[in-house]
Amino acid sequence: MNEIIKFVKSDKRIIITGVIILFLVVLGTFLAFTVGSVAFTLENDLEVMGKDFYENFYYDQLKSSDEERSEFLSKFQSQGIKINLSNLVRSNKEVNEEKAKEFVNPKTKEPCDMENTKVIIYPKSPYGKKDYTIEVDLVCGLEDDKK
Repeated sequence: MNEIIKFVKSDKRIIITGVIILFLVVLGTFLAFTVGSVAFTLENDLEVMGKDFYENFYYDQLKSSDEERSEFLSKFQSQGIKINLSNLVRSNKEVNEEKAKEFVNPKTKEPCDMENTKVIIYPKSPYGKKDYTIEVDLVCGLEDDKK
């Protein structure tokens, strides 16, 4: 029994150090998950805003024949149509103005870059309203934390 007590007392520092390391690992994992979760949410919101912009604003502005619309959109198939967060907000102020306030880095409390945060829409054949892929570029200082 005395040997067990001596062992526990001598290794108390090791046990305390182990508990502290475990706590720090759990805390780090939680923070990484939170930042990753915020980035995922903002990317999703940005994608929804981009889809709304393309399907309900941009595409409808192309009032021409299907052939002319297809010819025009085909030019952007590889380079994409880039719309920054500022323009997404302006295109549907009623909905997007409030959403844009959520585009903030949770660590630094700095707002996302409204000019460089953007969606890139790649129209694809047959160039209908829902024929596209979308990519988001979130510039909020969260990029390095996701890696």
